[in-house]
Amino acid sequence: MNSALQMNKKIKSVNEIEEIVSSMKAFSNYNVQSAKRQLPYLRRYERNIENSVGDLVTIFPHLKEIEQKLPEKTIFVLFLSEEGLCGFFNEDILDFFSAIEKESHFTLVIGEMGTQEAIARDLSFSQSLKGASNVEAIDNYTIELSTYLHELVAKEQLSTLNLVYAQHNDQGSYDVVNKKILPPDFSEFYKESIKKEPLLYLKSHDILNALIKEYLHTSCYRAFLESVASENQERFNSMNHAKNSIKEKKKEMKLELNAFRQREITQELLEIVNTYRSMVKI
Repeated sequence: MNSALQMNKKIKSVNEIEEIVSSMKAFSNYNVQSAKRQLPYLRRYERNIENSVGDLVTIFPHLKEIEQKLPEKTIFVLFLSEEGLCGFFNEDILDFFSAIEKESHFTLVIGEMGTQEAIARDLSFSQSLKGASNVEAIDNYTIELSTYLHELVAKEQLSTLNLVYAQHNDQGSYDVVNKKILPPDFSEFYKESIKKEPLLYLKSHDILNALIKEYLHTSCYRAFLESVASENQERFNSMNHAKNSIKEKKKEMKLELNAFRQREITQELLEIVNTYRSMVKI
């Protein structure tokens, strides 16, 4: 009787775990879908800024000279996970980053759980900040990060900025990318000609600075959004695998419970038969 009772308790515990996994799966899916709804528009807006920079440096070629005056030191911002249970998300990004050739650089790590993984790997980084675990939190964290990066560039005289993050794809996974944000890649944005020159009321340098500032903010927001989508997609996949494993485990436990019950029924019948035989002999 104790065996069946213990098995029932185990099944109850597994059911409770299954409820937690289902909740986490649903929450992860909500975050993924929320991010996916915004991503196409944000990617398009970022491209529009790049096109505007291209138009500007095409009209004013001398603006490209800013790229030659920058120091060699590079800022790397790694967008890792804020929470756990996201598979190999952090490992994939850290493996990708370790393969990048780096000389003089400043590394900033985003995400609490990712920071712990970076420490466990003995990754040398200069600063860590909290990351967004859902879409609703991205606005505040983007303002915090872009402000910090502006101050960092001014204080440390660092102007080459790279964002390393997981870019969500249509296959339910992600691709780790290393995107150079500062200075903008003028050689990529430059156009041989434009159809119609715009009417400008501001100085070209002022327009370029405003575009670069907007580009930095938008790129940080996109990196957060891509990271939230990718992290939660990986968590969703992990929870989906966990739920399937739990279902299989429950099937095994129910079969084992039935076996326990059958043995207990058989034992009870034997006890009844033995008792009857004893009474007959008397």
